[in-house]
Amino acid sequence: MAMPKTEKKFILYYFPTSYSSQKVLLAFFEKELSFTPRLVSLFSGQHNQPWYVKLNPEGAHVPVLRDDTLNITFTDPANIMEYVDKSSENGERLFPDESSELGRQVRQLCKRLDMIEMDVITYGIIYHPHLSDAGCGISGAEQRSMRENFANRLSYLTELAAAHPALRDSYLTKSQIAAQKFDIITDEAKVKGHLEGLKRTMKDIEQQLNDLKEKNGDVADELWLFGPMFTAADIHLTVLLYRLTLLGMDKHYFSQSQFPNIDSYFSQVRKRPTYARLEKEISTLRLTLLWENLKTWSPFFVGAAGLGLVAGGAYFVYQKNK
Repeated sequence: MAMPKTEKKFILYYFPTSYSSQKVLLAFFEKELSFTPRLVSLFSGQHNQPWYVKLNPEGAHVPVLRDDTLNITFTDPANIMEYVDKSSENGERLFPDESSELGRQVRQLCKRLDMIEMDVITYGIIYHPHLSDAGCGISGAEQRSMRENFANRLSYLTELAAAHPALRDSYLTKSQIAAQKFDIITDEAKVKGHLEGLKRTMKDIEQQLNDLKEKNGDVADELWLFGPMFTAADIHLTVLLYRLTLLGMDKHYFSQSQFPNIDSYFSQVRKRPTYARLEKEISTLRLTLLWENLKTWSPFFVGAAGLGLVAGGAYFVYQKNK
């Protein structure tokens, strides 16, 4: 008699507005897998706290996935997505067999989209708001808070390195990365270089969608990046388009006039139930953030004024996505 398959116990450490977290959340939703949520608040700096650095000593990413059944921890978002895909037979494969042509194409596009440095683009727009065509959708108060946080990150990480010798190397690595990123995002020419690179990627995706529609004719409206299957590459593109919309860059990168296929694609993807679940996850951030910041004192904010900024930022996200 066959023994019943033991269900894996997943613990996901994430933050709903984190770019990488959104990819992983969509993977979980598409595969209809449950998980135990553990919020890692980027607003209150929990991703730099010792408990999280111990969990993810070499990575700069939120999220982290813990499989308690097999005693395995994954810290790379791409690996998390693939592990989630293999852990459930629900839905279609997000990563088709890598020995197939489709599997190779999906992974190739995933890697290309993953190479987009969205943190540079996001903070680049915040530091140079005139680069956004429609104006950044993040509130002014939250943008000021994010600028201050990034500027203070270097000294804060150095202090943490001194306070926690066992984690010194991890904190110093994070500090070096922060310094490199700060040099890029405060240099308008470098930010423009990233935006130009993104434009080339979007042109290629527009052409790919156009070729796919021409090949498939009448069923074109039901197609994704590689046909009728919604793959991991579609998750990457969905989160990218969502972020560009928030930054006020949607008219520049997928307008109806210049990128009609991407524009139609995003209209289609927004009808997916999993996308609605992601929006709901973000919309609940308001109360969650208030609770987390009452429990955990933020080193970046001072007193009630700081908490007000966090709550205000969360309220903006809630209003925009409800």
